[in-house]
Amino acid sequence: MDTTMLVLLVVAGVLLLAGFVVGLVFLILFLVKSLGGTTGGWGKLAEVYGSNKPPTGQITKGETIQVGAVTYKRCVTLAVTDEGLYVSIWRKTALIPWTEFKGIGQATLYWQKVPMLTVGDPPVASMTVPVQVFEAMRGRLPVGLV
Repeated sequence: MDTTMLVLLVVAGVLLLAGFVVGLVFLILFLVKSLGGTTGGWGKLAEVYGSNKPPTGQITKGETIQVGAVTYKRCVTLAVTDEGLYVSIWRKTALIPWTEFKGIGQATLYWQKVPMLTVGDPPVASMTVPVQVFEAMRGRLPVGLV
């Protein structure tokens, strides 16, 4: 095998590997975007109920919640106020008015039973909240929901 053929094989191998890596990066970006981006869940909540005001009221930081299929572990700030529930994740804040909570169920998150709330009608998203936050919310939720 002469050197020209060897150089061509090496170049072809490098190009093939680079194409594979670029394709893998795009696949990962697509999966991250569709699971936690703007196609539903937190992205949709932030779009519909977005707020520029910082959370006030009974604030708890470092909470774990699930919005749609995505779990946000120890990175959520929740605040129970007279206006509604503030949810802050990744520098985005949503203020969900109490009247927007339309259903309550139960889910399991890390082997613990937690309340699962449906937000919006038609539903915008479903989300879990820690039990202690739900207890603070209980008296503010629409009549007949609890």
